Amino acid sequence: MSAFRIANTNFAPTPKAKPSKSKDYIAFIHDCPSVISGKYPVQAAHLSEADTYYLHYGRGKGTKAPDRWVLPLTAEEHRASHDYPGGEMAFWSDHGINPHELATIIWGAFCERGTDALPWVVAKINSGLAMAGRLRERIEQ
Repeated sequence: MSAFRIANTNFAPTPKAKPSKSKDYIAFIHDCPSVISGKYPVQAAHLSEADTYYLHYGRGKGTKAPDRWVLPLTAEEHRASHDYPGGEMAFWSDHGINPHELATIIWGAFCERGTDALPWVVAKINSGLAMAGRLRERIEQ
């Protein structure tokens, strides 16, 4: 019996296509709370940092990443993610979030259930906020 060794484990080709856009998905993201604070209103913050494990190849010159790689952030949080010391991934790491994993979960829920996925996605976001000790208390009126 002979053994063999795979010398190269980088099998992922880098696609050279325009990023896909989805107005319906971006509208869905705007209905979600911020993944950092739970606040509204939010912006669709595109992840710029590539992670080929999640099949995210980054963005091209002068373009944003495909819309599947967005997360809901308030305007202030969105700006902070771009200006954060150490870069975008340091921002997410310091908030205890794997942005590619969370974006994949939210995208999958939307692809499966469309806008009916909103309660599940909000529950997922709130669960993450609760585990991080950042869940906002409901204000009774």
